[in-house]
Amino acid sequence: MQRLWLLALCFCLAWAPGRAQEQPPLRIGWYAEAPFQKEGPSGLTGLDIEMVRAVARHAGQGLAFTRVPYTELMEEVATGRRDLASGIAWTPERAAAGRMSRAYRQDVNVLIQRREGGAPPSAFDAPGLLAHLRNSEFRIGVIAGYSYGDAALDAWLADPARGARVRRSGDDAANLRLLLAGEIDGFLAERLSAAALVAASAAPRAVEENRHLRLFIPLHLMFSREVPEATVVAFDAAIAALRADGTLDKIAVRFRAPVLLGLTLNSRWFFVLEVIGTLAGALAGYLAARSGRYSLFGALILAATTAVGGGVLRDLLVGRHPIGVMSSPVYLQLVLGTVLLAYAVGRVAAALPRLAPPSLGRAWRERLFDLADAIGLGTFSVVGVAVAVGTPGPLWLWGPLLGAITGAGGGIIRDIIRGGGDVPNLKTGFYGEVALIWSFLLASWLEWRSAVIEREEVLLAVLVTVSGAVVTRMALLRMRAPGLP
Repeated sequence: MQRLWLLALCFCLAWAPGRAQEQPPLRIGWYAEAPFQKEGPSGLTGLDIEMVRAVARHAGQGLAFTRVPYTELMEEVATGRRDLASGIAWTPERAAAGRMSRAYRQDVNVLIQRREGGAPPSAFDAPGLLAHLRNSEFRIGVIAGYSYGDAALDAWLADPARGARVRRSGDDAANLRLLLAGEIDGFLAERLSAAALVAASAAPRAVEENRHLRLFIPLHLMFSREVPEATVVAFDAAIAALRADGTLDKIAVRFRAPVLLGLTLNSRWFFVLEVIGTLAGALAGYLAARSGRYSLFGALILAATTAVGGGVLRDLLVGRHPIGVMSSPVYLQLVLGTVLLAYAVGRVAAALPRLAPPSLGRAWRERLFDLADAIGLGTFSVVGVAVAVGTPGPLWLWGPLLGAITGAGGGIIRDIIRGGGDVPNLKTGFYGEVALIWSFLLASWLEWRSAVIEREEVLLAVLVTVSGAVVTRMALLRMRAPGLP
């Protein structure tokens, strides 16, 4: 008899997990909003998708995903036609229509505006933004049905009496089109999704994020009332466990880091850095051509090679499209303008009485060449790291590689053209090594700080990297350091 009881107990233990797995998956809706919910090469993914999958797996529950527009998703969950929706801000109406889990992540909503759109609001929170909207003619775009975490602000935005002051769209892409067309002055959007959208647009530098406003919104899972309360309790316990062991934070960093770094690097001051690098590279190429007694056309070739050659080589390597130099005519215009201006200055100087011996003039040209080449080396190393931010794989690996190619590649190609295969910078110049070392330091720091990084930190890091690379290169030239064996 005892053996029969043991057999029965073993059968129950073996049968129970199978029964748990036989539970039908929860029908969850998703809506396209990169980097939170998106279709990638390997299927449905995103920060929100991976978090919900981890929570459901921990709770022992399967999920069946279906793409549903956001506004329809809310209605389907409320009426029981859909079991679950993710990324939902808590409101009394939603809490009454369904079952809300505990918060599992947080949105940061910002105001996106045109760069040349006049004085932006200086509000720091939802009440401050609402006060600005009430006391100005600011035209704002929002997504219909969204909650921005403040009842008073939501009510003001939803009031039909606002007319053209509030434009309600289906998604951020529609609001961006309205902003670029001048039909609104700004729109509210989640910071990461807005950054991804702007970076992929045709005019990424035409708009910018308001630096003052931050709306922090806790997000929940919203279950249908048809879902058993025990299931919601199991999800709440899973959320608490995964927050405690850091699983949700690790998922957030994996998806947030590339977008946030791209946001901080896609700014006006970074464009200024690219311009400085292009000017320095073009000047170095021209001075190299003058030392070799090249023609004006030859000077243009060497200047363009130095200024944009490394970037072209980098973009071909990573399959970047379009190639950076082809995305805007400004870079080649800078090269052309630098060469023509330097050529004109040189002709004028040649026509003036010589106030110094020729040897002194050559010495100054060599020093100016070394300085310009060092500035180009440092600035383009940073540009290479910035491009590496958007590539798959660890930044500490791709950052130094692309930084060295971008920073030193143009100078090396220039010297190959000049020297016919004899390239001093690959023998004794300690040239590419400077770009590699400082790119590695910058990439490692960016990866370490990626979860909490802000623009001001990146600006400081970039300035330190460029200055460090320039000082290192000039000091080594001063000492005439030999190359590595």
